[in-house]
Order: sequence, then C-alpha cells, then structure tokens
Amino acid sequence: MNNYDRAGFKVLLISPPLSVAKQAGSLKGIANVLPTMGIGYIASLLERHGIGVRIFDYIGEPKILEDMLKDISDASPDIIGITATILTISTSNELAEEIRNRFPGIPIIIGGPQLCSAPEKTMSSGPYDIGVVGEGEETMLELSNAIKSGVKDFSGIRGLIIKKDGKLVFTAPRPYIEDLDLLPPPARHLYPPLHKYNPVPASYIKKPVGLMISSRGCPYQCIFCDRKVFGNKFRAHSPKYVVDEMENVINVHGAREIRFMDDTFTLDIKRVDEICDEILKRRIKVPWTCLTRVNTVNLEILKKMKKAGCWQVIYGIEAGDQRMLDIIKKGVTVEQNETGIKLAKRAGLNVRATFVFGLPGETLDTIKNTVNFAKRMNLDVVNFFTVILFPGNELYSMAKKAGKILHENYDEYTSLIDTEETHLHYVPEGITEIQMKNAIVEAYRTYYFRPGYILRQLFSIKNAEDILRYWTAFKSVVSMRKV
Repeated sequence: MNNYDRAGFKVLLISPPLSVAKQAGSLKGIANVLPTMGIGYIASLLERHGIGVRIFDYIGEPKILEDMLKDISDASPDIIGITATILTISTSNELAEEIRNRFPGIPIIIGGPQLCSAPEKTMSSGPYDIGVVGEGEETMLELSNAIKSGVKDFSGIRGLIIKKDGKLVFTAPRPYIEDLDLLPPPARHLYPPLHKYNPVPASYIKKPVGLMISSRGCPYQCIFCDRKVFGNKFRAHSPKYVVDEMENVINVHGAREIRFMDDTFTLDIKRVDEICDEILKRRIKVPWTCLTRVNTVNLEILKKMKKAGCWQVIYGIEAGDQRMLDIIKKGVTVEQNETGIKLAKRAGLNVRATFVFGLPGETLDTIKNTVNFAKRMNLDVVNFFTVILFPGNELYSMAKKAGKILHENYDEYTSLIDTEETHLHYVPEGITEIQMKNAIVEAYRTYYFRPGYILRQLFSIKNAEDILRYWTAFKSVVSMRKV
C-alpha cells in the first residue's frame, strides 16, 4: 500500500500524455498505448526506502494541462520527476513551464530516453533543475535523500546533469546496475489499472496485457537505435525473479497476457530455457509475447517457448535488402532473417516483424525489396516504420554531419507515417518526402489487402475478441491515404 499521504517527504513521478495521433500518425486507430515502466522501477525503490511516491501516468489516463496542474497541486510533492521521450518532450517542456510558474519552490527533475540522448539540449529546453542520466533508480534514491536532508550541492551524486553558476555540469557517470534482482519490480499499484492501456491489436490475444522487462542492455550496434538509458552491456533478472513477477502481474494486477519488452529476450538462451521450465513447473497458463532477434534463437528454444505459453515473437527485421542491412549495421543477413522466421513458424509461433524505411541509402527499389521479402515470408503481422533520428546515436551524427536533417521540430515527429500533419525530418538522398510517405502507405496496403493474407486471418479467428482486433486494424489501414 502506498503511504504517500502520510509520508514526511513526497516524490511525484510524471509521464506526460502522448496522443494516439502523435504516436501513430495515420495509424492512430491501432496505436500502442502502454505504461511508462521506467518511473515504476524508480518508485518501487523509493518506496522500499520509506519515501512517499505517487505516479501520474498520463499516457494511460490523458488529461489537459489544467487538470494535470490540479493533480500536482493536490499531491503537494517535495520533488517532481518527469520522464520524457522524443515524442513527449514538447509536452514535458510545456508542463514543466507551468509547474515552475505555479509551484516555484519545487525542484523539477527530468529523466528518460530524451534526456539521456541529448542531455544539454533537453535541460536547456525547459526549466529543469536537474537531469538524471542513465538508469534512474539508484540516482533518484540518492538525490531524493539529499534534497530531503537539505543538501544544496549535488556534485557528489553520480549520474546527474545539473545547473551550476549558469552552466550545465555533469557529475561522474553512474555505473550500470549489475544485479537486477536487487531491484524490486515496478510499482504497478501506483499506475492506472491495466484496462486503461490499449496495446496494438496485432500483439495481444487477451486483454489486459501486463508489461515486463526481464533484461537490460543490448550489445548490438544498429545505427538507428537509442541505447543511452540501458547501454550495451546485457544484464538480466534470474528466471525465478522473472516468473515470480509474472505471477504477481497476473494474480495481483489482473493481466491475462504478458508482453516482455526486453530489446532481445532470447540473447541468453539458457536463461530463457530456465524461465520456460519455471513457467511450466508452476503451470502458468497465461499467453505471452517477446521481442528478439533472428540470430539469437534456435528451433529447440522456440518450441520450448511455445510450450510455455509464448504465442508470438516480434523480430526487428528492419529490411529485406542486404545492402540496407549492412548500412545500418544490423549484423545479420537476409538469409538469417529467412531462417529465423521459418524456425518460429515451425515451432508454431505467430511472427510479427518490424521494418524501418527511409534509412541512409534507401531507394524506392530497396523499399520494394523489403515489401517483397515480407510477402515472401508470409509474416503474420508487419509494421513499416519511418526512421526517427534519436539525438546522440550514430545515425543522428551521420545525418547531422552531412547536413541532411531537415528539421528538429519534435512536434512533427512520429514513427508511424502521417501523410498530412507531419513533415519528415530525414529523407534519404534520391527520394522525396512525398515519395517516402506514399511508399509506406503502399507497403501497408499491398501487404494487408492480399486475398490470401485476408483468408488466412479469417481462418485464424477463434473468438469475438479476435474479430474486434482484426476489424480495428483493418479499418486503420483502409483509412491511410497517399499524399
């Protein structure tokens, strides 16, 4: 139970709202409305150490600015922490400005992927006092205790960017947490109930869906990824910890399905095998899905996952053209992608694949190759994203150096194409913005409107929930329009 109202020192953690139109553009009907997990881990560690914490996750329960400010006034916090991504930073800045105007004495702390990717720029974009760089749990605990004790100089606390004498100063970097089992699971009791969230229809079979992160860090070097929060070193919870948390999400919070949000769930196959053994031993019958890579699976582990309740794997395929895979440093071949997909299908798993259009070197021909690859592999679900340049990663640096970034107006950023209301911030040489937008619309239509694909989906329907999911997705693709 949260003891916020009785606590002598109170921390409020906020995830700003993100509209479905902003997140998903033309496909707003199937936006992925999911809880922001990072602040949940911070909250649980603070609670463990006796600090009062509340979470306002306005992604799950969107509110207008004035209502958010009333929530904050009613909460009367001693510290306000805001997490922001590249898609929510503008809203975060607006909220922070109003907080500063109305509650001038409350320290405002910014964290999350956007701060970690572009710390100086993010700190300068709003009235933030302190930024938390990297994993935030231990940093926020130490910072909260320091503020509670009246400390004014935070230069000895690792993992911060602070404003000092009119300048931005970094403290020493904080090492990554090696033993993740030392962290308590996220404070899910502080979030809106699971039914307030709405995952993309293609990635669940039962709602509500509970999210879990069983590992952190990705050792791969894809140039378009943002790895600034969790870094490159892989660290993981133990199988027992993972399945204990699964049981809590199911039995306490009412999840009817689990989605693992790890960057590469099967990176350590032995660990996944032990997780599956633990699920089977406890006779957990709830379905689950995961994200992973084609070069970190084999038929044996995929069959074991299927037996333990996994019904879908999500592969980041990115491209069906070898030249594009090489350019983005994906570290796999087209043949490996084919093999990984076929193995998952042999194991009886549903296969969803994500593709990214508009990377350096992309042409209309390479886009065509990718769409043809997806069709050839008969994937169950595909997503065609347009590239987002995350500040601080290799792709951003390449584009910046070449003078190819068209704008950095985050209000117009979206990873799912919008043909009318956004302007692409990066378009590869030789392609126009209109061509890129139309190519993505055409890719969705030609993939999903094939008679064979439609028939296959109709025959896969098992219940009324399936009908609703498929109909929602179908309407969204139908609504897409070329420029």
